[in-house]
Amino acid sequence: MSRISRVFAISDLHVDYIDNMQWLNNLSRTAYRDDVLIVAGDISDDPVRLRSTFEILAKLFARIFFVPGNHDVWIRRKECDDSLEKFRLLRSLCKALNVRMEPERVVTGPDPDNAVWVVPLYSWYVTGEEGEGTLYVPRTDGDADLGMWRDRYHVHWPALDGGVHIADHFIALNEDRVNRDYDAPVISFSHFLPRQDIMFADKGASTVKAKSSFNFSSVAGHTKIEAQIRKLDSRVHIYGHQHRNRQRLIGGILYVSHCLGYPQERRENRIGGIGDTPIRVWPLPAA
Repeated sequence: MSRISRVFAISDLHVDYIDNMQWLNNLSRTAYRDDVLIVAGDISDDPVRLRSTFEILAKLFARIFFVPGNHDVWIRRKECDDSLEKFRLLRSLCKALNVRMEPERVVTGPDPDNAVWVVPLYSWYVTGEEGEGTLYVPRTDGDADLGMWRDRYHVHWPALDGGVHIADHFIALNEDRVNRDYDAPVISFSHFLPRQDIMFADKGASTVKAKSSFNFSSVAGHTKIEAQIRKLDSRVHIYGHQHRNRQRLIGGILYVSHCLGYPQERRENRIGGIGDTPIRVWPLPAA
């Protein structure tokens, strides 16, 4: 158990970009010393840059929580034989650096009963062609084209016993933390999206409209993440991956995306509302 003041969140730091590392280095050296930061994946596929990012953040925040995103398990540098080995390497690195990838109860103030649980959820996506559990929705101008999706070239999963899909493998890794009891409100977080409707700026949208031929919904996430969030009875769920920043209250859960994304996306105002800081997610801002 740790004692904190506030919980902040960010995702998709992509520190391989100089502008993004500069954004990180511009964060206040004093404002967050008693706070927690949730990083919902996609820092870098380079273990050296990943380590240096955690070391920077550890000087700014009292606690860091993390789950890997798709970029973090890329193996284009040949440092691992496959992406599951890379995932295990990341867990070992986080353990060595005291970066949390397990649930932890944090006290938010002088009263020990005033607490919140931070619960990381491992995840992966199910593509449209893979079927059950996918968040895929059809394009108005055609089907998904994954030829430009770089995971196809940089992510390699080993064959799992029984033909288990990698997304279901990660869901299974969460079972113990999902099925336990929590004595305080829960903030959960995953890299990938748990449901279709949060993909769209328009709450009533049901089809993907985009200038690119790429259909993001085919690689967005997995419906079983949502089932685990509901079982946890989360008050807040943080996610990343899409590079579209939103807050949406659905069924009593506040879904929050606060991605740094790519410099060009920010210049073109495609991400929306990143500003100069991570977003505060606890205590919840007054309505």
